[in-house]
Amino acid sequence: MAEKSTYIPGIMKPGNVISAFGNIFAGISALDAANENASLLEQQGLLVRDDYNKQAALTREEGSRIRAKQTMEYISSGVEVVGTPQLVLKETLSKTMAKAGALEVTGAGYSRLYSKKAQITRKEGQAALVSGVMSAAASLI
Repeated sequence: MAEKSTYIPGIMKPGNVISAFGNIFAGISALDAANENASLLEQQGLLVRDDYNKQAALTREEGSRIRAKQTMEYISSGVEVVGTPQLVLKETLSKTMAKAGALEVTGAGYSRLYSKKAQITRKEGQAALVSGVMSAAASLI
């Protein structure tokens, strides 16, 4: 005697159920991958910012050394550190500080950029999950 099928034709077919689970799984996988990529982007942004901050600190340190060297050269030459020599020393320091500040601003900008990219990546993952769930629902109808 032939076995009867356990599903009602037109209601829920096994292939549709399997397809629905596949769509949901694909959406969840896409969300997980997006979240992991977003975390990596945020870490990259922090690393870039830290690198620029280190470069800024080195620039400040180098500027201070150059200024000290200039001061010693003036003094050892018998030049008083007033007037023009003093202005040269101030200019050396101010240019150094400006360059260091620019490096820090650049690092902060890159950090914000990577953070925005991470937000977009997370939203793309969420959209993929919603799409997977909606496709699953459509295949069950």
